[in-house]
Amino acid sequence: MSQFQGAMPTWVVGMDEAGYGPNLGPFVMAGVMAKWKGEGDWVECFKTLSRSAKKKPDSKPLVDDSKKAYAKEGLEGLERTVASFFNTKETLGAWLNEKSVYGITDLAQESWFKPEENTFLPGIDLDALHSMNSLNFAEAGFESFDCRFFILPSLAFNEVVEKEDNKGAVLSKGMINIFQHFESNFSQNDSIYGYVDKHGGKNNYSATLQNILNKGLILAGQEGLSESNYKSLGADQNWNFKILPKADVNYPMVGLASMLAKWMRERLMKQFNSYWAEQVPGIEPTAGYPGDAPRFYELIKDKVAALGLSKEKVWRSR
Repeated sequence: MSQFQGAMPTWVVGMDEAGYGPNLGPFVMAGVMAKWKGEGDWVECFKTLSRSAKKKPDSKPLVDDSKKAYAKEGLEGLERTVASFFNTKETLGAWLNEKSVYGITDLAQESWFKPEENTFLPGIDLDALHSMNSLNFAEAGFESFDCRFFILPSLAFNEVVEKEDNKGAVLSKGMINIFQHFESNFSQNDSIYGYVDKHGGKNNYSATLQNILNKGLILAGQEGLSESNYKSLGADQNWNFKILPKADVNYPMVGLASMLAKWMRERLMKQFNSYWAEQVPGIEPTAGYPGDAPRFYELIKDKVAALGLSKEKVWRSR
């Protein structure tokens, strides 16, 4: 039994990323949080109010591993989930200006970024989705759903990796920034339970998590392949962290963060591909992963040079 089993958190935070592996397009990390005032196990309560990718579509929001969700219901399925939980702005740029903790300045300098684009695809009844699901979750004990984004276009991604000589630094930097921005919502002595998908094979997160606290220490509990967990000592709030593989499957707040990050990555990749299709007519779109990215870059590299862009502006070094 883990130290979190049966615990009654005040705030629940989930975090995950999309686009860590590709050579092209932005890296996106998303964090989501909610206040839990219900009774019993928040995980079971959340799962009762939502559905997994295995279930048939119904009025409940889809919350699962983003890859499964995207394969099942596509971009529209991701958008319906995002609309169900979060108050958004009319345009993508306006919402990112409000919710990005890092990277919006770099993103705004990308020629392919279209901040004026509507946040969602047409045909989705945003108000109805949000109103119904907000009421259902509020009645069950969930309040104050909110989210933040950490976005690194290729050049900014390369700069972080080069500075730290470690690709994993982007994951640590994203986690620290998002938790720090959520902190303003917490009162003294609140309890915060953070759930994060493991960063590759890394098991030790004490030094990274220490950066989140204004004072106090992070104490390690279990650290291993199956799970790493931590708690704070002497901090203004009672911080607890659980970092494990497949967190997006076991803890629905991480699943929600996974879907939010995937949705934003896919929206931005649509803009990326649209821009390069204008520059190089006839080019087939790319998801940016190593299996296809070299083909795409080979076709755009002359135009990249003609536009006065460096390779590092477009292509990730790792």
